[in-house]
Amino acid sequence: MSAAETTTGIRRATAGDLAMVTGILAAAFQDGDLADWLVPDPGLRRGIYPPYFGMLAAHAVTHGRVDLLEQDACAVWYDDPAPPIEDYDRRLAFITRPAVHRFRALDQAMQEHHLCQPHAYLAFLAVVPGRQSHGYGSALLAHGHLGLDRPAFLEATGPRNRALYARHGYRPLDPYRITVDGPLLHPMLRARAR
Repeated sequence: MSAAETTTGIRRATAGDLAMVTGILAAAFQDGDLADWLVPDPGLRRGIYPPYFGMLAAHAVTHGRVDLLEQDACAVWYDDPAPPIEDYDRRLAFITRPAVHRFRALDQAMQEHHLCQPHAYLAFLAVVPGRQSHGYGSALLAHGHLGLDRPAFLEATGPRNRALYARHGYRPLDPYRITVDGPLLHPMLRARAR
C-alpha cells in the first residue's frame, strides 16, 4: 500500500476511538527506540505501556488532534503549548511505578529542550508492527502538514524515523541526551510552508 493510497482512510479520532489509539501507541512503541531504556523488562513494559499511552491518548483526543489511519496508525498533534494533563505526576507514578524515574527524566529533558517559538508539535507518529514501512507514517505526515501555517516540531528517537521526517522537510536541530548515560533525542523542525 502506498502513501497516496492510504490518505483517503485518515480521519480524526474521537473519544470513542480511545482504545484503538491506545492500542496503536502501545504496540508501536513496545519495541521502539526508547523502550529498552525506559522499561528494560519487556513483560513489565507490556503492563505499563497500555495505561501510560491511554492517559496520553485521552489527553490528546481532548486537547490536541489525533489523526487515525485505519486501525493501524495514528499521529498525535498539539498546538503548542498544550495544557497539562490533570494530576499527571501522581498518575505517572502510579502507572509506571519502578520505571517512574526514567519517564520523569524523559519528560524533563524534552521540556528543557522544547522549541521556544510558536509551532505545531508532533508528539507521536505511531504505526503498528507489520504495517511499518508501508507508507502509513508518510501518509499521516502529509495529512498533518495540510494547511499548516506555522513551523512543525518533533523529537526523533532513532535513525529510521529521522530519515522519514527528513524526507518530509524536517531539518535536524542539536541532539541531546535524556540523561548523562541515556539515549539521544533528535529534535527536528519543519519550516512553515510559504
